[in-house]
Amino acid sequence: MSDDDQKLRVRLIGRNGRRRYEAASKERLVTACLEPGVSVSRLALEHGVNANLLRKWIKRHTATRSLPPSSRPAFIPV
Repeated sequence: MSDDDQKLRVRLIGRNGRRRYEAASKERLVTACLEPGVSVSRLALEHGVNANLLRKWIKRHTATRSLPPSSRPAFIPV
């Protein structure tokens, strides 16, 4: 893969400067962080993301993967 494929792609920058990232890029970065022996802080630095934000993405990823389909709520709160 080229270096551009490895970068975290920004989908949108809001008026307040907040960045929205592409889901595929986030997924690729989170799975790279789940590899054994990988430093989450180092990967966050390399991709220009706050380490705490990356840890939140990892936590959300593992929480959604560990839930069996039957335990998910039938209704979504609005």
